[in-house]
Amino acid sequence: MYLIYAILTIFFIFLVFYISKKFRKYNSIFQNNGLDGVYYYFINKNFYKTGLSNFIEKKKKVLGKKLEKHSKQRIIFGPYSGTKLLNSHGWSNIDFAPKYLGTYERQIQEKIIFLKKKFKLTCFVDLGAAEGYHLISLIKKNIFKLGLAYEIEKKSRNILFKNAKINKVSKKITIHHEANFHSLKINLNKINKRKILFLVDIEGNEFDLFNKEFCKYFSNSFFIIEEHSFNVLNKRKISIFYKNINKFFKVNKIRDTSKNPFDFDILDDFSDDEKYLMMSEGRPKTMNWIILYPKKLN
Repeated sequence: MYLIYAILTIFFIFLVFYISKKFRKYNSIFQNNGLDGVYYYFINKNFYKTGLSNFIEKKKKVLGKKLEKHSKQRIIFGPYSGTKLLNSHGWSNIDFAPKYLGTYERQIQEKIIFLKKKFKLTCFVDLGAAEGYHLISLIKKNIFKLGLAYEIEKKSRNILFKNAKINKVSKKITIHHEANFHSLKINLNKINKRKILFLVDIEGNEFDLFNKEFCKYFSNSFFIIEEHSFNVLNKRKISIFYKNINKFFKVNKIRDTSKNPFDFDILDDFSDDEKYLMMSEGRPKTMNWIILYPKKLN
């Protein structure tokens, strides 16, 4: 009898703890995203991945679909204009409106092209390539002759491959899985390191990748790194990262820039709220990009 009471007591304590933990989780989501956030969290957790967190993201996805139709799946403005991007069924990306407009990471587009021309770079390596927005555009526009993509998500790799195929650049691009020092060293072994530009968008894993060995080996290459320090709790890791890159490279930073929706006549029939949502890239905060140059430039 005492054993049964003990088991029931343990079960009751576990149940209270579980419910309390769930309540804290749902309360946190409610505070950040309201009832719609709770709804999407429940659906994502128990049924299928929508790729959405709230109704604002749902609206952004709808606007992306509208621009997809208007643009015939092509980037309309900017250096990447003419590149075709599939907004595939099941693809969770909610930033297709700025991508079709060509405003997405516009400052990075311009920095890539500037570095390519100034230092006569020939190979573009995209770490965290997603659907290939930068990589495929740069190859299609003949800005770079050779491209390597690294993307850890299988669904993203599949869409990247399809985008490369419909833009007729699949023979100039190789697609790989996880980016690490070993894989990069092997795949780039025969390429002049002084002619390589890396774009790094790996959600905080840059603080693991850029160890001394990596920095020394690629010290003659160029990098644009999207900084995700807010994803890393270990501040010592961030400190070591900066110590390493400052030892082996010249280091600059650029910040995210504003985009004006009133620069685009095609948005005239959209409401102000819709216009500004189409400028949003979904950043959690103002982003910085770290630019690394070789200490000894040509």
